[in-house]
Amino acid sequence: MTRFQIITILALPLAALALGFGNLALLIGVLVAFGLIIGLGVTLPQLSLFGPYVCRGNPAGRCVALTFDDGPDGRSTPALLELLRAEGVAAAFFCIGERVAANHELAARIVREGHLLENHSYAHSNATNLFTVARLKAELTRTQAAIQQSTGMAPQYFRPPMGLSNPRVFRCARALGLQVIGWSARGLDTQSHDPERIVARIVRQLDSGAIILLHDGNIPAERLVVTVKLLLAKLKERRYEIVRLDKMLK
Repeated sequence: MTRFQIITILALPLAALALGFGNLALLIGVLVAFGLIIGLGVTLPQLSLFGPYVCRGNPAGRCVALTFDDGPDGRSTPALLELLRAEGVAAAFFCIGERVAANHELAARIVREGHLLENHSYAHSNATNLFTVARLKAELTRTQAAIQQSTGMAPQYFRPPMGLSNPRVFRCARALGLQVIGWSARGLDTQSHDPERIVARIVRQLDSGAIILLHDGNIPAERLVVTVKLLLAKLKERRYEIVRLDKMLK
C-alpha cells in the first residue's frame, strides 16, 4: 500500500464525518490538507507518495552516483564523455527517446564507454504527468525500443520529466519492469549559469548514497565541462567515491 493510498483512506472518513455533522470548516480543512499533500507528492520525489521513488542509494560506504538528464545532445554530451573517460568515472544518462533516435551513434557511445543509458520519456513533454496510462505506457515503450535499437541494451530505470509523478507513473513503470529514479542532490543547472553556485548547491546536499542530478541536454558544452570538473574535484576533496547508479542501488 502506498502512502497516497494510506492518506486517502484516512482522509475519506474525516471528510464523511465533516459532511455528516455539517462541519464546513472541518471539510474544507480536510480537502485543503489533502490537496496540499498531493501537490507536494507530485513535485517532490523524496516523499515517495505514489510509489517506490528511489532517491538515494546504499548509504554504506562513502559513495555517490552521477546522473545526467535530457541528452544525448551532440553539442555537449561528447565533451562530457571525454571528461568522464579521462577521470575514470561512470555515470547514468537519462535520455529522451527522440534524441536517442536522432543520435544513434552517440547513444551507442554512451553505453560503449561504460555508462548507463536510461529512460527519460520519448518527448519530454511538460504534460507528461497528465498522460493517461495508455499514453504514458506507449511513451515509455517507444523510448525503450529506441534505446535498445541504438545500444542493444534495454533500460532498467525511468526518471519522469521534471521528476513529477502520480500513481499512473508507477503503474506503467512496474508494467515495463522499470524502477523509478529521483535524486537527493541537484544543482539546478538548467536555471543557474554559474558553475560555482551549481556545485556549491550540490555539495550542501551531499551524503553517502546521494544520487546527483545534472543535465547534459541543452547545456553549453564549456559550462557543462567546467561544472563537472569542479564537482569531481569537490567530491574527491571530500573523499566520496563515484560509483555507477546500478552498483550503488545493489
